[in-house]
Amino acid sequence: MSPRQLIVLVIAAIAAIGALLLIRGMNSDKPEATAEPTAAVIGEEVLVAARDIQQGAALTPSDLKVATFPSNVVSEHFISIAGRPSAQADYVGAVTRRAFVQGEPIMMDSVVQPDGRGFMAALLQPGYRAIAVEIENNTAAGGFIQPNDRVDVLVTMKLDAEGGEQVRSEIALEDVRVLALGDKTQTQTSGDAPEIINANVAVLELTAEDARQLALADRMGDLSLALRSVQIDTVGMTTGRNRQLNQDSGAVRVHAFGTVTGGR
Repeated sequence: MSPRQLIVLVIAAIAAIGALLLIRGMNSDKPEATAEPTAAVIGEEVLVAARDIQQGAALTPSDLKVATFPSNVVSEHFISIAGRPSAQADYVGAVTRRAFVQGEPIMMDSVVQPDGRGFMAALLQPGYRAIAVEIENNTAAGGFIQPNDRVDVLVTMKLDAEGGEQVRSEIALEDVRVLALGDKTQTQTSGDAPEIINANVAVLELTAEDARQLALADRMGDLSLALRSVQIDTVGMTTGRNRQLNQDSGAVRVHAFGTVTGGR
């Protein structure tokens, strides 16, 4: 290698080293980038469902978690951690009166502590009783009635008359909640087709007076259930939940499910 070529290589190396030092110096003069601070969520901590929970489930630790909601959307029915710091532990073992979806706030009036009582006692609303009645598939809307549906209870009676035996139907109770059908206590919420429940016993939620009325109707004849719509029924509405049986009435009664005839 000639002296001229050697001098050129040395100059090129010095220039490369100088450029590298210059680039490093420029980078060191720049301020270090800082991560933008995450805005803190301002609100109130409440107890929520950590996953989908079925009606009638006994809550476990994995069912519950704490989430922050904006203060302006927090209802007085939510379970506030500020008011009850141990809520996440206190509600373990409580029974749900309805289903919850993941992330939904747990409502105070939708869960109940069984206090050593059974599952069905926990599902009942305060002041109500659970009454079991025998039914047949063809007297329960063809098996399409589901737990938590609302029904009317009809009684069909055979009466002796001068012209021979007469059959008559009356509406004994209106707008009654079905707690269970056979061993089914959960409402069908998925599937390609409605589930048909073949049960011979229906458990109804009744007041004490309704329970007395149902016992009377059961002695008078055969009971059947008429499924009510989920929409508000304005056809044939009465002033009360139950309708007194009137054996002397011969009127034709029109209600939401068709025509019921009567008379001696």
